[in-house]
Amino acid sequence: MKKLIFMLFMIFCVMSFSAIDKGVAVVRNDDYSATYLITSVSRGKLADKLFGWKKGGDLSQKIYSNLRDASKIEFIIEKNEESAVLGALKLFEKNGFPGEITITEIAKIENINLRNMATKNNWTYKVYNSPEEIEGNVSLEGGSDTKANFVKMLLKNVKSKL
Repeated sequence: MKKLIFMLFMIFCVMSFSAIDKGVAVVRNDDYSATYLITSVSRGKLADKLFGWKKGGDLSQKIYSNLRDASKIEFIIEKNEESAVLGALKLFEKNGFPGEITITEIAKIENINLRNMATKNNWTYKVYNSPEEIEGNVSLEGGSDTKANFVKMLLKNVKSKL
């Protein structure tokens, strides 16, 4: 019985204090050459609650603060960053964002919550199984590139920042 209690305690501690890193690539006003990454590291839900702060701050609020003045926003995310973007989209919705928002997600299945929010607000939500499926080109300083290559590079950069 003691072993079971100890094991449950260890699992609870690891889950509560483990870091949940989030990163989102953002394109503002179709300026792909000035794309930036917004990242945040959480200490875990229990640790955040106990200590009252998150390392890197609240990602959703950070996203909203940096982008509320844009006229067009594109979020480029992978499956595990959905919650951060959903939180930011709720802030955009709550504050009546007048611009255009596009969410480009690399995932096997679409997120119903993101789809519903995008549909409700006339935003665009696109899901691709891999970056190679993304069509089109992007203009960058010094030339252009396929959007597929650009997204692959962005996702690699997001992972390296976390």
